[in-house]
Amino acid sequence: MNSYLNILVFPIMLFTVSCQETGNDSYEELDWLINSNFIRQGCYNGKDCIPSLENPNRSEVNGSSLNFLDDTERIVGILDGEQAIAYPHSILDWHEIVNEDEYTISYCPLTGSALHLNSSREFGVSGLLYNSNLIMYDRKTDSYWPQLSLKSAAGKLQGTNLKLKPLIETSWGNWKKLFPDTKVINANTGHSRNYDQYPYGDYKTCSSNQCNDFLYFPLESLDDRLAAKDRVLGVIYSNEQKAYPIDKTSNPLIITDTIQGTPISVILSGVDDIAIAFETSKILSIETWSLATGEIILKDESGDQYSILGIGHDSAESLQIAPGFISYWFALATFYPTVEIET
Repeated sequence: MNSYLNILVFPIMLFTVSCQETGNDSYEELDWLINSNFIRQGCYNGKDCIPSLENPNRSEVNGSSLNFLDDTERIVGILDGEQAIAYPHSILDWHEIVNEDEYTISYCPLTGSALHLNSSREFGVSGLLYNSNLIMYDRKTDSYWPQLSLKSAAGKLQGTNLKLKPLIETSWGNWKKLFPDTKVINANTGHSRNYDQYPYGDYKTCSSNQCNDFLYFPLESLDDRLAAKDRVLGVIYSNEQKAYPIDKTSNPLIITDTIQGTPISVILSGVDDIAIAFETSKILSIETWSLATGEIILKDESGDQYSILGIGHDSAESLQIAPGFISYWFALATFYPTVEIET
């Protein structure tokens, strides 16, 4: 419980790098849906101190400006129509938000959480953190969005829910096997950053008993049912939430479950670093799972087939993504303290 108090000078310096002189209205003056006692000023010069990317440059698999990217690098992978696009963590660690024309990718390095948002709203980094998690703001209404709340906590759009689209997080090597025609965000961002360097020291890689629960900012609570930085898939409904540990699985599996009366199917593969959940009453099974050949096919009891992102093959209707996200365990449990763990 005391480890999060050991805040170092190093991460604070990282938060303030390249900050714009935009300032931040005093968050104490806002009406919050969250406990404002656990809001912290991460960037001392306020909004956009960590610069978001707007329609960043992309490369082909073997294209230019990708020297920072190797096959073990974790990426956020999505489909934009039929085009696969990869957003490397090593880019997102330094920018946290990518605004595209019809969607946004949001990533918080401190909570290990990524969202694919169905929105043309332009988001930025507010400079604030809540329970160590990124608080976004939108530039149209100046509303504030703690990422893992999945809704606005202050401002004109207070209480409005975020709309999620499918994503998977896996290695760059796995993703380009699954989607060899993918595009990938490259290092030509217009910002002077060393994308070869992780900006938070050993925060991500330290997994010993002495430092796995080391956090930079205070939490409302710290749940010790799992190690703080175990990666979990959280499926979130208003009155019930469940966590599915990712690294505890070996061979790919499908868990059929019901949360708050809604049937879901959870696909997990710890060895491939893949986790995703769909809202569906269909009984899904694995038809093919071969990263060596770049093929993952799910099927239902009628024989209809789907990609790992739930896209229906032939005339099959695509699967609906379940509300939730992958994150470190401490973050999910702090935002949703009644969350159950599926073992």
